[in-house]
Amino acid sequence: MRQQSVRRLRRWLVLVKLALIGGAVALAVQHRTDLAGTAATQALRRAGFPDAAVTVTDLSVEQTNAVVRLDRQGTVGGTLTIRHPTDALLEGRIERVDLAGVRLRLDVAKDGVLRVAGYPLTGSAGAGGGNLVIPIDTIQLGDAAVTLATPRGTAGGTLRLTMTRDGATHRGQATLTAPAKGLPVLTHWTGADTIAETVGTLTAKARLTWDGTALKAQGDLLLADLAGRFGPVSASGINGVLSLPSLFPPVVAPGQTLAVKLLDVGLPLTDGTLRFGYGTKGRLSVERAEWHWAGGVLRAEPFAIDPVAPRGTVTLRAERVHLGPMLAMVAVDGLDASGTVSGRLPVRIAADTVHLDGGLLEADAPGTLRYDPENPPGFLKGEEGSPTALLMGALTDFRYDTLTATVDGQAGGELAVGIAIRGSNPAFYDGYPVALNLKVSGALDRILRQSLDTYRIPETVRDRMTEFQRRNP
Repeated sequence: MRQQSVRRLRRWLVLVKLALIGGAVALAVQHRTDLAGTAATQALRRAGFPDAAVTVTDLSVEQTNAVVRLDRQGTVGGTLTIRHPTDALLEGRIERVDLAGVRLRLDVAKDGVLRVAGYPLTGSAGAGGGNLVIPIDTIQLGDAAVTLATPRGTAGGTLRLTMTRDGATHRGQATLTAPAKGLPVLTHWTGADTIAETVGTLTAKARLTWDGTALKAQGDLLLADLAGRFGPVSASGINGVLSLPSLFPPVVAPGQTLAVKLLDVGLPLTDGTLRFGYGTKGRLSVERAEWHWAGGVLRAEPFAIDPVAPRGTVTLRAERVHLGPMLAMVAVDGLDASGTVSGRLPVRIAADTVHLDGGLLEADAPGTLRYDPENPPGFLKGEEGSPTALLMGALTDFRYDTLTATVDGQAGGELAVGIAIRGSNPAFYDGYPVALNLKVSGALDRILRQSLDTYRIPETVRDRMTEFQRRNP
């Protein structure tokens, strides 16, 4: 009996010993993770983030897991996994850092300085002084929620990033996808308050280089169904890929092409392509702007404009626009025409308005104009021999020798169109020469908008968009 009691006591002592050892190990591990979290927190605070906090959730020889936040509200933070095998540590480097569930808020103050958790991203050292060269072989950031906050509002997007170390330099690739509704917020940061009411999607794929002191970036920007107001000008259906040799500051290489469904500069222009560049001087240089319409072409003479404060005159040249398809869009019963017109349309862009000043279109050659409806409108009905009856008689088969149209007006208002026609109707007073002067308003605006129904993105632009989607960042 006594021997059994002794054996039982020994087993209990062994269990107690094991429990004490296990507790000691647990306390040591807990103490070690707490110590590591405290050390990391202090390091971040010395680097310029006074409200930073790091909680180490797992610590081993090979790997460390932690939850990090850089500000008190938790708008900048995420989960951190650090791979640090012994051989890498002995060589003074970290093998890999993975960041998940990241929230990144970038604040822009009235002075225009960009800050993360109160820390200015100016390239200068933080409170701790000196530049920190991080010996990390690979940095991986997956689907981070990025928010840009300015005095005008906030814009959001999703960022993916991979950086690898090459000596003292990190090189990498990043993809940022964002709805275009945040574009006015972004342009407010750059000083351009002229962009508003934007919709669509923007996707940027960037190539990055970080040498420990400065970040260099270049890449491509995909615009998908972008629309909005750009100062006094509105546009929609903007599609294409832009190559940017520099993102900081933004530079668009010359010769970039976009497809534009509608550009409304007082005269709505449809089914177009735009070739341009944007330099460090902040000027948008348009090399070529062309719109196909009614069997003809509208082209803009080369021009340069400041997108922050657009001012100036852009001259559009119309070449062989067909009257028949153009008037068919009006859908007026009994109206038909043949022939083409060419001319010039000066578009004046002011602070907040767009005007057409002295536009002139002229027939390229003689043609025909016929208006013979089954049921004429009341204002064109009249007794035989009356002026309206004579007018209807002349228009049933009018052969014009010359046709001139003047166009004036303001965007958002009525366009005044004056038409002067000289010619005759063989069946009207034996072909006696007739001169007709007509004035209409608003019709040309409706005609141009009709052609939106048949718009298609040009193949060359669509091919670049498809290649962008296939290509890795």
